[in-house]
Amino acid sequence: MMAEHGIPCTGSEANFCMNGGTCFKIPSVSTPTCVCSANYEGSRCEQYQLFSFSHSSEEKGMMAAVVIMVLLILVVLGVVIYYIFKIKKNSRSQPKPEEYYRVKSNTNSAQTV
Repeated sequence: MMAEHGIPCTGSEANFCMNGGTCFKIPSVSTPTCVCSANYEGSRCEQYQLFSFSHSSEEKGMMAAVVIMVLLILVVLGVVIYYIFKIKKNSRSQPKPEEYYRVKSNTNSAQTV
């Protein structure tokens, strides 16, 4: 890729760009300009760009929203399951109302003299 209105750098400015970038001088700009090779960016091609599957910020935002919603659903589901088990455990350990009024018969009290 060539700069449209620039001329290639010469002399000490030829090494201005890093990581394989091509240096150009543009008459209206005081510093040299770089055309970076693939996966690099920055004014001197000094920043490496990591590969990304997402091409737009909208996709990244949507993916983050989906992840957050799934996590919230899992937390709510966990809390509901916890309380269901807690209620079942409490209902098993408490005596039933008919047990309060049951009279236990004592077979030894009816002895003959």
